Amino acid sequence: MHTSRSLLALPCCLIVLVLLLLGGCSGDPEKKKAVHYEKAMAYVQEKNPSAAIIELRNAIQVDPKYAAARYQLGLLYLQAGEARNAFNELQRAASLDPANLDAKLKTAEFLLMGRDKEAAKKHVEEILAAKPEHVDALALLATIHTADNKLDEADAAIDKALGLEPKQDRLYLIKGRVLLARKNPQEAEALFKKAIEVNPDKPANYQMLLSFYQSSGKRAEAESMARTMIDKFPDQVEPRVLLASLFRQANDTAKAEAAYKEAIDKFPKDPTLRMIVADFYDQTGTFEQAEAAYKAAVETAEKPLDAQARLADFYFEHKKFDLAKSTMDEVLAKEARHSGAMLVQNKFLVKEGRNQEALTALSATVRDFPQWADAHFTKALAHLGLGENELALASVGEAIKHNPRNSKYHTTLAFLHLRAQKFEDAKKEAAIALQLQPRNFPAALLFARSVLMAKEYDNAVKILEDMRAKVPNNVEVVGSLGLAYLGKKEPDKALAAFQEVLKLQPGNTPALVNVARIQQQQGKKKEEILQLVRDQIKTAPDSAGNLMLLATMLMTEKQYDEALGLTRKVQELQPQMTSAYTLGAEIYKRLDKTDEAVGEYNKLLTSGSNKLQAYMGLGAIHEQRGERDLAKKQYQEVLKISPNFAPAANNLAWIMTEDEQPDLGEALRLAMVAKQALPEDAHIVDTLGMVHYKRGSFGLARAEFALAAQSRPDMPVFQYHLAMALYGDGQKDEAMKELQEALAKEQPFKERAEAEALLKKWQAEAGQ
Repeated sequence: MHTSRSLLALPCCLIVLVLLLLGGCSGDPEKKKAVHYEKAMAYVQEKNPSAAIIELRNAIQVDPKYAAARYQLGLLYLQAGEARNAFNELQRAASLDPANLDAKLKTAEFLLMGRDKEAAKKHVEEILAAKPEHVDALALLATIHTADNKLDEADAAIDKALGLEPKQDRLYLIKGRVLLARKNPQEAEALFKKAIEVNPDKPANYQMLLSFYQSSGKRAEAESMARTMIDKFPDQVEPRVLLASLFRQANDTAKAEAAYKEAIDKFPKDPTLRMIVADFYDQTGTFEQAEAAYKAAVETAEKPLDAQARLADFYFEHKKFDLAKSTMDEVLAKEARHSGAMLVQNKFLVKEGRNQEALTALSATVRDFPQWADAHFTKALAHLGLGENELALASVGEAIKHNPRNSKYHTTLAFLHLRAQKFEDAKKEAAIALQLQPRNFPAALLFARSVLMAKEYDNAVKILEDMRAKVPNNVEVVGSLGLAYLGKKEPDKALAAFQEVLKLQPGNTPALVNVARIQQQQGKKKEEILQLVRDQIKTAPDSAGNLMLLATMLMTEKQYDEALGLTRKVQELQPQMTSAYTLGAEIYKRLDKTDEAVGEYNKLLTSGSNKLQAYMGLGAIHEQRGERDLAKKQYQEVLKISPNFAPAANNLAWIMTEDEQPDLGEALRLAMVAKQALPEDAHIVDTLGMVHYKRGSFGLARAEFALAAQSRPDMPVFQYHLAMALYGDGQKDEAMKELQEALAKEQPFKERAEAEALLKKWQAEAGQ
């Protein structure tokens, strides 16, 4: 103990002394690493973790297998909140020194937090094999078994731990959680109280009992426990925050605000509290109060840049983009790699449609900060912007895992489920979003639309009529109501709803489309429908959607010049509107003016709006022209943007099969990528079959061609390919039969002449 006090009193003298004692060690790695280690430990005693980390890194640089240094470094990273680095170092320490059970235990805890229960369990079992009475390992094993619902095993582990250390309060908490899993809340409550009895000075014990009351719906008991904590720990801010949170969850905004104000009065300089209060005002829709709270946090924070970055994010979410950018730039000017400001920067990239660029940065962010919910959510938006719905779904799921009480996340998940036609899931997530934030109008609308898309038309009409009564002039509500009436086969009411939308918003193209469709069904002539659209354009001359609708209608009527003129006008009005270029290209292709079509796709590339569509369009034209190398180049560009984009992977694979010296291995990979994305698409199945055929795998080819032919019997080309595979597999009679059936069908196909010639050849070989 005397030595410890000397370390604290004379740190510099100690370091000098150590260096003198180990003088001349520069040529001895063992002595050199020991110097760094001792210096690190001195810095730990001084409470200078940054310097300690540097010295430990120096020690590891001398000897990468220095387990003790890695263990201490892991502990320091853990203290600093750098979870990823802590895990890496502790895991390395455990592998280098199997006798270091503490390192192995902490590694197991990390693995469990990462939901790798099996790996965590393996580490715990290794600890217990070395030391069967390791209490912390037994406690963790009980936690793992509880998560796996192996409650008898959990009981055995925690009871053994309690038998060894009956005065360890946290063991009672674990035992209580086991009893909760057994649906025995009364005994669980008793054990949570026992933990408080064993250690009445530990806030976490009270908090566990509070959480129990809260989850059990015992609001009064939860509130009482929060007030007990306030009395017991008057110098801690957390109990007051817990009390306010209880009121927030009960949607008692007034009491929550009062509790926060009391907390601010008691802890006026606590920056974390200021941030929590700012979030509260943000969620309750009071912008000015939220802004003031964020600014107060900036003024009181030890790390003002963190609070300032949050303020920038707050401005961004409220569409105050100029303020968001200037605040973000202030932070980045002082710290170029500030993670919070960089997240806002990535949000701007997503907003500007630079999704791939944002994804590159966000992938690194979530790797370094795997529990940062908003980073996962922003990554989801980037995936959504690229049309990668499954990846967006996964990222939103990660965001919710780390912050399950964010209404916005659940709203987005509801949207994704709705897009995927998972209506029950969409309703569920929208309901959760509304529970978390009752005034979340987008969630309410998503709920209504989920009911509508599930074809529960009567229920949808009721919900939407109620919403219209509350927000009578909302075009989305009225438009959805129109769709519900269409579903109920009440066209007059639907027409009235869509016409109401057009009065409220003359440029609303979906409403105009539905009005046109209903009137056509009611017997209106094409000329009258065209005039209806022209009249609406007079009302909203700058509606790009309406102009594109008219252009599309004119194209179907072969009025190409006027249609092209409209696409050019839209390109001027909205240079980033993809359809203005793709429709123009389609018209030129119909006119057999492929150079001009190429020009339209090149203009789309220049606009920067949808490079993927542009490259796909160019690829198709080059392929049609027989310019296979140019086509391949375009499809490769698509795959750089979206590596799993099925149409590009499929088309590239097909072209590669036609090369003089084809790379059939790469073609197979691409065809498999395409099929994995769209397994039911007959054209994609056919391409995979052709790759197998070219590789000489006739059995595999036959299976794929058969699937394609079965799903699309109207396309004889698939049956022709099946015949080729059968013939290659030695089933010549069956091959000729399939080919004859294919050629007997009236539907034209590009390879018909080749197929006819092949049949004659086979018949000649068979002597027919």
